[in-house]
Amino acid sequence: MKNLLFFILFAATIGNTFAKKNANNNSPVLGTWKFTKKSAINEFQQVQTINKAEAIKDEYFIFLDKNKFQHLFVNEKGIVVKTLKGTWKTDNSNIKIEYNELDYKLNVDYFFIGTDLVLGQNFSHVIFTKDNLNDQNVTMK
Repeated sequence: MKNLLFFILFAATIGNTFAKKNANNNSPVLGTWKFTKKSAINEFQQVQTINKAEAIKDEYFIFLDKNKFQHLFVNEKGIVVKTLKGTWKTDNSNIKIEYNELDYKLNVDYFFIGTDLVLGQNFSHVIFTKDNLNDQNVTMK
């Protein structure tokens, strides 16, 4: 009986550890998100100002498996003129985003309004709409 109890406890611990390790693989933020709106003040202002010389028409955030992401900046011609990469991790209603190319990290709340993804809170936020880059005729540089 003790061996059976030990085995069940051991299996539950292993299963719980595995579930936590893969929690972001089933995250609702996975996928491609197109930037649609922002508040006047938001956590992404520093990142959004890096391409002042280039006219940016669209921005995309792509949350990939294994906690990787890409932040794409697309010009009027549909060409990706800048791609920033990094890592992300969710914890309850928080998302931590760390850029590789920039010395910039942010830890903000995230939630959904309908199908839109909101990063931030109150009057400091950005809103993304689920999108498919293949439908937008975006060309990588």
